[in-house]
Amino acid sequence: MTETENIAYDVVVLGAGPVGENVADRTRAAGLSTAIVESELVGGECSYWACMPSKALLRPIIARADARRLPGLSEAVRGPLDTAAVLARRDEYTSHWHDDGQVGWVEGIGADLYRGHGRLAGPRTVTVTAPDGTVRTLTARHAVAVCTGTRALLPDLPGIEDVQPWTSREATSAKEVPGRLIVVGGGVVAAEMATVFQALGSEVTVLVRGKGLLARMEPFAGELVADALTEAGADIRTGTSVESVVRENGAVVAVTGSGDRIEADEILFATGRAPRTDDIGLDTVGLEPGSWLPVDDTLRVEDTDWLYACGDVNHRALLTH
Repeated sequence: MTETENIAYDVVVLGAGPVGENVADRTRAAGLSTAIVESELVGGECSYWACMPSKALLRPIIARADARRLPGLSEAVRGPLDTAAVLARRDEYTSHWHDDGQVGWVEGIGADLYRGHGRLAGPRTVTVTAPDGTVRTLTARHAVAVCTGTRALLPDLPGIEDVQPWTSREATSAKEVPGRLIVVGGGVVAAEMATVFQALGSEVTVLVRGKGLLARMEPFAGELVADALTEAGADIRTGTSVESVVRENGAVVAVTGSGDRIEADEILFATGRAPRTDDIGLDTVGLEPGSWLPVDDTLRVEDTDWLYACGDVNHRALLTH
């Protein structure tokens, strides 16, 4: 590990997803020198594993459904979707998981991009460990903005690590359509991905712990989505919890609270989100690693005068999911 010089900026932004990009855009527009740190792809979850790919996958399905309701066109669109073409279109929308375009945008606003894992190392200080092991220290004259977002939250179930379950990332970036898919959850991610894979030919079983889909929305919304999924052939089971999962002979077996054994080729857990703050050095500034960051109405972290938490990490309004 090689450490280089300390570099000072007015603002250091941790995370180059949509929120981090917007923070950097605003600080640069205000004339503040800005560094933005990203460990994966510039553009973040939305561009590569959430909004963009999910809507790209849903668009052909929605267009076909609309066409089927239109007299004069309905009979012409009765055939199956071209799965390869749908996935290829999704790949175009995610830029094939390359971030060159968004890197160019960051450079265009005059911010400096640092690739690597960023961690707080005390007040107003961030260390960035690059993929080659080089460590740079960035000092913020005014503020550090934590914009690291969230990750999929997997339940603590026996056997889950060995099963290698899908999360929203694996679902939106899937290269093949499984013959059978179990979707655990009843929120937006579960409803969208159940819709996508049912339409692309999967035999989909949705296991919902609560009374129905989309519980945070008006009841009719979840009812309409459930009716459409059921009409399409999905099996939706409400009031159903998963007690354990295992892979047997290549297949996933989910055991429910009632003792039912459900087999599939893959299982998707869409069971919530957790803050991506477990390894960003919160302990060096007196905060709990892995926690949501409480903020005031300016999005400044409580009891600090320099640390801000923007987007999902402050738990005010989870954006993508």
